[in-house]
Amino acid sequence: MSEKKIEIIVSPSGATSIKTTGFAGSSCRDATRDLENALGVAGREHLQPEYFHQGNTGEQLRRGT
Repeated sequence: MSEKKIEIIVSPSGATSIKTTGFAGSSCRDATRDLENALGVAGREHLQPEYFHQGNTGEQLRRGT
C-alpha cells in the first residue's frame, strides 16, 4: 500500500482545499473529517477515479471562503 498523505492548500484569496492520496475507498473522508470541520462546510467535492476502486485512492475537496 502506498503512503497516506493529506495536503491542505490555501489560495491567495483564502479558499482552501484538502487533497488526499493513498487512502482506500471512503477512508479518506474519515481521515479528513476533523480538518473539514475546522475549515468549514465543503463547497464542492471532487472524487478521483481511484476512489471507486479497491486499493490506492484519492479525494479532493474544495472550499470557498
